[in-house]
Amino acid sequence: MKVVTGLGWGSLILALALTPLLAVDLILIYLLEDTPFRILSTLAMLGCFYLLSTILSFFVDALTRALRSFAHTNIPRLLDSILHGIVSGISLYVVLTLFPSIDLSTLTVIAIIFVHLFGASFWLNREDLKEKTPLELDSIDQQIVHLLCTETIVSCVERIQSDYPDLPKRDVLKRVKQISQSTEVTEPT
Repeated sequence: MKVVTGLGWGSLILALALTPLLAVDLILIYLLEDTPFRILSTLAMLGCFYLLSTILSFFVDALTRALRSFAHTNIPRLLDSILHGIVSGISLYVVLTLFPSIDLSTLTVIAIIFVHLFGASFWLNREDLKEKTPLELDSIDQQIVHLLCTETIVSCVERIQSDYPDLPKRDVLKRVKQISQSTEVTEPT
């Protein structure tokens, strides 16, 4: 019973997240199509489109991450956005062939693809900003950074341990190791 509840909550969260995009697509179809359309079949078509586009986007994201890690270069986010636009176009084409009763004009298809391209670009830029913003360090982490400039890792751990006896040694070791690796501080000799 808890699995169904979890799936229900996940579906609800996903539906709420996609509602603005669904509303924009429905408004585009309403404004750009001359003929009346069936709302249920259009909603089903858009749901299949989102599902297929999301699945293919996972593969595109994995491919670009693999390229970034293997090439050790910074592949621009523009390439990601273009690939997501191509995925949206392919997904919409496939879904429209599966729903022959829905006949969208070329202008409507292009508008929907551009909305999804803009959304993907916005999402990727938001993720890029998250990666570039440094993590905020609390006072203990700041003290660790300053100590690592002048002391060894072992003496830094001992000093933090004596200054903060309530902190478990495992947490202190973890923090010092993480900060030393992220700041790439070299140990003094």
